[in-house]
Amino acid sequence: MKKNFFLSQKNCVYMIAEVGSAHEGSYATAKKIINQACQSNTDAIKFQIYKSSTLTSEKFTKDRYKHFSKLELNIEQYKNLIKICRKNNKNVGASIWDKDLIKTFSSLVDFYKIGSGDCTNFEIINEILLTSKPLIISTGLSSLEDIRKMINFIKKKNPEYLTQKKLALLHCNASYPTPLADCNLGSIKFLQKKLSLTVGYSDHTIGDFALIGAFFSGAKIIEKHFSNDPQRKTFRDNEISFDKNALDNFLNKINQLKNMLSIKKTKTTKSEKNQNNLFSARRSVYAKKEIKKGHTISPNDLINLRPKIGVCSSRFFNLVGKKLNKSKKKNDPIFIRDILDE
Repeated sequence: MKKNFFLSQKNCVYMIAEVGSAHEGSYATAKKIINQACQSNTDAIKFQIYKSSTLTSEKFTKDRYKHFSKLELNIEQYKNLIKICRKNNKNVGASIWDKDLIKTFSSLVDFYKIGSGDCTNFEIINEILLTSKPLIISTGLSSLEDIRKMINFIKKKNPEYLTQKKLALLHCNASYPTPLADCNLGSIKFLQKKLSLTVGYSDHTIGDFALIGAFFSGAKIIEKHFSNDPQRKTFRDNEISFDKNALDNFLNKINQLKNMLSIKKTKTTKSEKNQNNLFSARRSVYAKKEIKKGHTISPNDLINLRPKIGVCSSRFFNLVGKKLNKSKKKNDPIFIRDILDE
């Protein structure tokens, strides 16, 4: 696997459209979501793949068990959805919440993702490390100590994840929706500095405001939930999701912002040149009144006017004390050739 897997070939961040459970257990809806995501400019499409029986305790969290059971798709359905992604040249990622399914999908996905809830699940992390596939881990609910323990575990089990830059972290808040005040986007640079890893942002806010903030905070990867109908009220995640138009609009914003920030020196721009602003907006030196040949120029003889035709107004004082080699009428521009060589 090449180094720096999470570098976009077309966007200024590596964009992940998180399908999650927006399909609500309907394969037909899942296909609609995938087809729309494939038409967007996202770099990758990510799935959540699990079996409720190995995810949550039916005895202690009966409601959650029922909830996840309703949202399950089967393995063949996921494989078919991945094929659609492949046909549309999208990278594919997966959060697989069952260690026995990791090998099943190893040849089908480009990377794995560990969600905030499994950041301390070293059994699943270890199973992923055996595949050598790139890995993203969300840090919601985690302290810096938790994150360092997890990284040390990865370094011990498969050090190439660090040496070959196959590990990335996503700063995340695990609340749905996340209040803007709780985004803590400063954590992106904090984690980059403390851990020297690729760091991005997994978003659970409504809209794109926090995502733009994450971009300015240095996020290299952006993950956002994706739905074909964010207005559908039947599923919680829809209100924090993008559809194709929202996702592409966000990417267009930050790609333009990247271009706007890319020039770090002052220079005349193409648009300024096309509008001939140097001519129309800048001033040059003109005769304020009639000036005779041989006259020694004083400040009262000159005026700075638009457009810039002759000597630039920045050289106004250089002309003072010089003599003209030809007479000038009022409002005639002054040229260097009009000055008598001494």
